[in-house]
Amino acid sequence: MGEPDDEVQSWFDQLSYKLKRELAATIKEEADGLAGAIQRAIVEEDLVLTGELRDSVKVRRKRNELELEVTAGGPATTREITKGSGVEFDYALAPEFGTVHQAAQPYFYSTARRLLPDIQQTIEDKVEDVISRN
Repeated sequence: MGEPDDEVQSWFDQLSYKLKRELAATIKEEADGLAGAIQRAIVEEDLVLTGELRDSVKVRRKRNELELEVTAGGPATTREITKGSGVEFDYALAPEFGTVHQAAQPYFYSTARRLLPDIQQTIEDKVEDVISRN
């Protein structure tokens, strides 16, 4: 038996173009909404020093049309810990988890956990709508 994601993708592939587009658009809207909420949390937590952390929040497509991920950090927020050390650190992690010098000021996972039930419900409602019209 295939992976659950493969089964969902197979079901999705059998839908009409219009229904696929509707479902994919809903998923994209929810991912964009989550990314925006994370960016607002960064601002509300007063974590904006240069804007790089806020601007690093992205929605990325994964291996198929139904898989999107929201990320923060990466190359835009990664620096050497000490100049010349050759050891890099993604400073997007520092406020999320804290350091020995700074208490945690979570902005990413706390926002995602808070919004996830509504995101899931919206997507489930759209899937039911699409199924009923298929």
